Amino acid sequence: MSQTHTPGPWEVAADDRNGQAVVRAEHNEVATCWHHCVGSIEKEMRANARLIAAAPELLAAATLGLKVAESWIHDQLDGTKFLADALAELDSVRAAIAKATN
Repeated sequence: MSQTHTPGPWEVAADDRNGQAVVRAEHNEVATCWHHCVGSIEKEMRANARLIAAAPELLAAATLGLKVAESWIHDQLDGTKFLADALAELDSVRAAIAKATN
């Protein structure tokens, strides 16, 4: 049984004194991205923090998109030889959702 993640929304709160970008939910620290030097590493750390902070919304969007796409494919292709191949095109979305939830 997989555990659920900390509910969103998440946001990035910079702690410039300690060189961190902290991803926070309402009552929890979700992740901390550190950098040990300046320049491109700092930009990368902040980009990582923004991506982490977007994770709950990205998971919800992917889940909804998969549901809509599967429904549309079934509506259009049920009973045809193209159904299995069309559904297989969504395997990368299924895999990403599984990576986040399993």
